[in-house]
Amino acid sequence: MCRLLFLLMGVLGCSVAFAETPEWVKELTVGTAGAHRYVPTCKLTFDVGWSKVMTAGKATLTVREAGDFLRADASASSTGLARSLWKYDCEMTSIMHRKDLRAHFLQHRETDSEETCKYRVAFERHQVVTETEVLPVKGTNTKSSAVCPYGPMDDILSVILYLRSQDLTNGKKYTRVVQPWDTPYLTTFEVQGREMLTYAGAKRPCIKLSLKIRKIDRTTLALSAYKKMKTATIWVSDDELRLPIEMHANVFVGFMFAKLTGFEMLNGKDAKGSLPGSMVVKAPAKP
Repeated sequence: MCRLLFLLMGVLGCSVAFAETPEWVKELTVGTAGAHRYVPTCKLTFDVGWSKVMTAGKATLTVREAGDFLRADASASSTGLARSLWKYDCEMTSIMHRKDLRAHFLQHRETDSEETCKYRVAFERHQVVTETEVLPVKGTNTKSSAVCPYGPMDDILSVILYLRSQDLTNGKKYTRVVQPWDTPYLTTFEVQGREMLTYAGAKRPCIKLSLKIRKIDRTTLALSAYKKMKTATIWVSDDELRLPIEMHANVFVGFMFAKLTGFEMLNGKDAKGSLPGSMVVKAPAKP
C-alpha cells in the first residue's frame, strides 16, 4: 500500500545505451525541469487509507537543500487497525541535482512482518545501477546488484518535482521513465482539467491528472502491464506551490487514497540537509 502511495507521489527520456532502441522511447517527453522549477524547502504530511473511509497509514515528505543538490526524505507506516493486520514501515532518501532536478542517488528501506528490503540506486547518464539486500525474518539474507541499460531515468521523488515544474495545461501528456525501487516503469501523466478540492477547511483550485503505469523489463527493456494498479488520479494545487492535495488509486486490493493533512515551510537550519556518506553503487562484475 505505501509503495503504491510513493508511486503515486509521484518519469523521463533522453538517450538509450542499448543495442536496439525500444519502441516506447518515441512516447517519452524529452527534457528535464520546466519553468516552475523553484522548489521550496518544506515538510508535507499525508493520511493514507483504504476503501474510502478507513485511515490505514501516515506518510511524510521533507525537502531540504544540500549544496548543489536537493535532499528529499519520505517515510510511511501502517497505523491503527491496518497495522494489526499488516505491519509496514519504510523510509526513502532521494538526492537530486538542484539545477535541473535530475535524479542522482536513492536509498530505500522497507520492513513488513516477513522481511526487510534495502535498495541503493545510482542514476547515471546511460544506465541505472541497483544494489538490493533482502533480510527475511526466516531464511538466508541475500545481496545482489544489477544494471538497467537505459538512462537517464528518474526516481519516484524527483519525478514529483519534474511534473510540478511543467506548465500542466489541460490535455497535456507527460511520459517519463521512473525507477522507484529496483524496477523501472513507463509512466504517463495526463492533465484532465481543473477541479475544486477541500484542504485545511477551505476550497482550493486544483489540477487533476490521471496516471498510467507500465512495467519495463530491466534486462530486455520490454513493456508489460502493471497489474497491481488499474487507474490512478492525482490532484495538485493550481498555484505557485503545486502541492499534492489528494491521490486516488484502484489497485489489486481495492481502493486506496492519500490526502494532504499538513504543509510547513522550512527555514534556517531546518532547511539544510546533508548528503549520504556514500552515493557509490557498484555494478556487478562482468562474467
